[in-house]
Amino acid sequence: MGFRWSIDLPRYVLFGIWMFINLALVVIQFGLFQGDARYFYMRVRTWEALAFARGPALMINFNTALVLLPICRNLISFVRGCCNCAPRGIRVLLDKNLTFHQWFAWAIVVGSAVHTGAHWYNYERFVSNIGAAGAPGAANPPGLTDASVSSDPVLVCFSTAAGITGHIMVVVLFLMVTSSIEFIRRSYFEVFWYTHHLFVIYLIALGFHQTQRLLPVQSNTAVHPPAVCSERLVNNDPNPLLPPCDTPATFSASGPTSFYWFVVPLFIYIVERAIRLASYCMPVVVTKVVEHPSKVFEIQMKRRWFKPEVGQYIFINIPAASVLEWHPFTMTSAPEEDSFSVHIRIVGDWTDKVAKKIGIGSSDFRQSWQLPKIFVDGPFGTASEDVFNFEVAMLCGAGIGITPFASVLKSVWYKLQDRSRSLKLKKVYFFWIAPDTSSFEWFQDLLQTLEGDMISQGWGEFLEYHIYLTRGWSDKDAKVIMLHDTADGGDAITGLQQKTHFGRPQWENIFDQVSVAHPGTDVGVLFCGPKVLSHTLHKNCNLFNKRANTERARFFYNKENF
Repeated sequence: MGFRWSIDLPRYVLFGIWMFINLALVVIQFGLFQGDARYFYMRVRTWEALAFARGPALMINFNTALVLLPICRNLISFVRGCCNCAPRGIRVLLDKNLTFHQWFAWAIVVGSAVHTGAHWYNYERFVSNIGAAGAPGAANPPGLTDASVSSDPVLVCFSTAAGITGHIMVVVLFLMVTSSIEFIRRSYFEVFWYTHHLFVIYLIALGFHQTQRLLPVQSNTAVHPPAVCSERLVNNDPNPLLPPCDTPATFSASGPTSFYWFVVPLFIYIVERAIRLASYCMPVVVTKVVEHPSKVFEIQMKRRWFKPEVGQYIFINIPAASVLEWHPFTMTSAPEEDSFSVHIRIVGDWTDKVAKKIGIGSSDFRQSWQLPKIFVDGPFGTASEDVFNFEVAMLCGAGIGITPFASVLKSVWYKLQDRSRSLKLKKVYFFWIAPDTSSFEWFQDLLQTLEGDMISQGWGEFLEYHIYLTRGWSDKDAKVIMLHDTADGGDAITGLQQKTHFGRPQWENIFDQVSVAHPGTDVGVLFCGPKVLSHTLHKNCNLFNKRANTERARFFYNKENF
């Protein structure tokens, strides 16, 4: 069949390069501390555990330098804007920023586990070898002389800066990792949000971790070969100080290096935070609040110098609901509109507080100045920005995951009306999967307006949408199913021209139909919704790309990430 380019290939290549660098750093550092004569006397004290501790240490430093970069959202948005001419497979990497963040974080966790375990063994070995032959007393870490060292390795460990800061970092990593579990992150977002900011303590502890300089390095191995001299001490040689051991071993303390690894990424992150601080300190004016069916409400806002792109998202903070919480929302407005808007579904404590504060469910009219103050951070780029780079687009949303495509569909309409601009996008397939009829109510007005306008302008074939109702059928819905194939006019559930489908989409058949209908065309598949459906769509993209040729389309999968 031959080799075919996959949009996943750059990610696999990048993963391979990253893994190779990690392994190379561990092996090189391990070999240095296991074989270098400068560390011979420390190996006598601690055996091979020193190398096992120092190898992962370099991997920890490397990934700590990287872990902050994927969450610099302004940086990613800037790079995305600079990569319009890059291959799609490369641009897709920008949408995997949270995946990369998780890679780096897990590497830090694994490295820390090995590093901590090896150093606990080092402390135990060091205490048990106090006064043993084979190494001069000067080979001890600074401040830990044979006479002053306790016989309890725990006390020795917590008497050093490295032991104290190391355990602080271990506790911080444990809290950050356990609070990042998907169940915690989705059900108790505040816990995840607060504990993740403990990374500041982690970086401070890492910066001070090596300040005591506990690792002695022999500086005169040329005139005092440690292997020869140590063997004389172990064998109780009657003349241990004969040449070449007549010159005493001299040691210097190894300086801290961790700070040099993360100082540049930390500077970039600080600049990122400064930009975001300036962004969300700019005043936001609420121009309109709209209450939609199905516990959904819309907030329309304005802010100076706010220039969004299609499908982008923002973080919103409403101090009246919570001072510290920031929540991401995809904008449902088009870039061509004068204001920007978000749709929020009431599904938790924070959204319930926000709804009450802005008067949802109340009959009292409120002026703009009576509404709570809102801070906005963003906008930030997403995969939806690439929709106009394809000739054909498949927009797939599940439940409230339809929000990015409200912006896309509105922008499509505005661009079609602008006769002076040529539009590369020629066909849009829109798929919306929802569990019950109430999920359609807040969005169907937009679809009805868009459908009517497109038909009246002769663009009825441009947008083809398919709405799927998967469960929650009432008696009324059952009757609709019976009359589904024979009913005239609009759909009884949505009021749209195209009928509602009952059940789940047969994605393999859908991809096959699109592939045949658009031979030799690149089709952008954009998705926002649950992970299970994302896996299904991604799998079908890869499946049909294996069959891609001049008679079939090629699919590029993109998923919304926050």
